Amino acid sequence: MESGTTETPTILPRLPQSLATQLFASATPHHVGAGQALFVSGGPGDGCYRLEQGLLKVVVASPRGDERILAILGPGSIAGELAISDGRPRSASVVAIRDCELRFVSRAAFEECTAQQPEIYRYLVNVLAARLRETDEALAAANFLTVEARLARALLDLAQ
Repeated sequence: MESGTTETPTILPRLPQSLATQLFASATPHHVGAGQALFVSGGPGDGCYRLEQGLLKVVVASPRGDERILAILGPGSIAGELAISDGRPRSASVVAIRDCELRFVSRAAFEECTAQQPEIYRYLVNVLAARLRETDEALAAANFLTVEARLARALLDLAQ
């Protein structure tokens, strides 16, 4: 990491404070109660959220309704970064595990800010790369670990 950046409690790197201040200066506060969906898979990709307080889970569901948790997000994490980069519908649902306080940045505001501060894209690439690595690890765990080992891994992830 470069100087001036800090790590969040999650695996994802944090946007340098100077850029975060600029990007989230006009962000809209948003509250989601425990058990409520922040957004659902297939919904409009109209922006992203920075989690200030609380805990979120990123999930996908099968056509039969089976649910798989892709990630657990803690304070400082960004939710909706795929939609902010490509404008397509949401690829997963995000649900509050605990009451959450977030800040929402619309795709239009993001594009305006990145026109002035293109280095934000470097951060976005880091976020996307971290998510891809997490997905690779989860896929390997699902295919190669025993049920007990997967449970232990999930508990360790939650503890972090």
